[in-house]
Amino acid sequence: MKRTSVVLIGSLLALILFNLVIHTGLTGFRWDLTENRLYTLSDGSRAILQNLQKDITLDLYLSEEVTKDLPALRAYARRVQELLLEFQELSKGRIKLNFVDPKPFSEEEDQATLAGLQAIPVGVANDSLFFGLVGRVMPEGAVEQEDNPFAEEVEPLKEEVVPFFQPDKEQHLEYTLSQLIFNLNRDAPPLIGIMAGLDVNGGMDMYRQAPLPAWVFMQFVEDLFDVEFIEFDAEKINEDIDVLMIIHPKDIPEQTLFAIDQFAMAGGRVIAYVDPVAEQDQPLPMMMAGGHSRSSDLGPLLEAWGVKLRENAVLGDFANSLVVGVGPQRNPQRHIALLGLGPEALAKEDIILAGLENINISSAGILDLLDGRETQVTPLIQSSNESNALDIGKFERLENPEALMNDFTPSGERHVIAARIEGAAKTAFPNGIQIEEEVEKPEEAAESAVDENGGQATEDTASDTPAEPEEPEFVTRTIMPEFTATDALNVVVVADTDLLSDRLWVQVQEFFGQRIVSPWANNGDFLVNSLDNLSGNADLINVRSRGRFSRPFEVVEDLRRSAEEQFADQQRELETRLQETEAKLAELQGMRQGDDNALLSP
Repeated sequence: MKRTSVVLIGSLLALILFNLVIHTGLTGFRWDLTENRLYTLSDGSRAILQNLQKDITLDLYLSEEVTKDLPALRAYARRVQELLLEFQELSKGRIKLNFVDPKPFSEEEDQATLAGLQAIPVGVANDSLFFGLVGRVMPEGAVEQEDNPFAEEVEPLKEEVVPFFQPDKEQHLEYTLSQLIFNLNRDAPPLIGIMAGLDVNGGMDMYRQAPLPAWVFMQFVEDLFDVEFIEFDAEKINEDIDVLMIIHPKDIPEQTLFAIDQFAMAGGRVIAYVDPVAEQDQPLPMMMAGGHSRSSDLGPLLEAWGVKLRENAVLGDFANSLVVGVGPQRNPQRHIALLGLGPEALAKEDIILAGLENINISSAGILDLLDGRETQVTPLIQSSNESNALDIGKFERLENPEALMNDFTPSGERHVIAARIEGAAKTAFPNGIQIEEEVEKPEEAAESAVDENGGQATEDTASDTPAEPEEPEFVTRTIMPEFTATDALNVVVVADTDLLSDRLWVQVQEFFGQRIVSPWANNGDFLVNSLDNLSGNADLINVRSRGRFSRPFEVVEDLRRSAEEQFADQQRELETRLQETEAKLAELQGMRQGDDNALLSP
């Protein structure tokens, strides 16, 4: 009995001592038991913090009084504070952290509003709740106002803001903070050139006569990079561009292909999105009657780089297919061209896919690797072995995806959807290109005949009939390539443009006048990782790729697909028997006599 009492008292004292230590000296101590260690600072964040070249001031604004009755938000605020303190500790003195309480009608509240923080009305009185972050880089030698109230106000060299920390985005908290610090530390973001055959930056809905917002991926790109849009008739690509992004190059002229070729041969990095059926490429109302091609390709460029987009082929993949609702009743149907690609489809050894979990694509193409290529082609995204090519004609007026299953037989091979192309390559235009240029004619001085008496033009020169305009003359000129080969080609080719569209990877909601995006797939991460890697940065990739968006019931999905396969086999067998029965009935009907009213013969 005494021994039991001693053990209980000892355990109680140990528990009390442990709590005292935790609450006094180890406030930031925690065990990270999550599968992907979401609460442990990643190597990418550590690398960013330990290589800071600028002094950064971080002001965390939190309305203490307003949040006192919001325990969930206060718990999240503590998580943000702890992470920022950890950032400060690892920054080697480069980060100065301030906690600010913007009380109503205070100078701090005005500062928060001017900085662009989002005030959320809370409670019956609609009190303003601030929970955001302002990061600044000050000029060297500048004295901050709180240290010297008599100092002149100094404008920051650079400023980054998190308007409001949303608790449901805690999974991306580390990336949000690392991105903010990374943007403050660098001198200038990389320059991305975008050639787009789709209205990715916003446009006009011709059916509803309403403006369309920019695609969400553009927000991701513009947050991290400088962007320059390039027309599809460009004759030269700006040498200052770090990465050239090509989206849906439909009917691209040869002179632009030549410009892209020379950009790549000169060491420029390229990411190209081509597509056999770009579903976002919708015809204008006046074009509905005629044919409208939705395919795009880079033709000779891809072949010079060692790959080819298979003609008139769309990828079908039963194992990775998604279920969609069809018809007014939203009956579930499996769509073998709408694919949800999991980890087994992604090349995890490549940095731009490391940590990504799922990418969704729709009516994608197939990249065939050419024999005899000099380049090194690494598949990034591949289908399962339950895939095969579908004829592009099936997608002209596809009303029910079930029709794609007709005559579909898996090839037993995996097909390449996206690939990285590196190494030695030669120009696609070794003999140059020929262009037609209009010949400029020298202006001829007009001569007017003047008589001696009246000074009027003579009848020979005067005429009431205007002279007919002369037909322009053209001359053909050959442009030879300045760069004929490279040993450092670096290109990423993706055989789908629809994976950039909002519907396949992100949910967009309005939140007090702001567009709030909630990704549910890694499509945007795949793009930004590619741009980061091609432009030379890998630390943010390490942070961005952490975590998991969804945890599908894989066993249930396998059982469902197996059941659907068996059902499809039974359905085809029943349809065959039905056709045989109908043929037999038709034969019996043909044997009837003219005055025989019986439906069936004896």
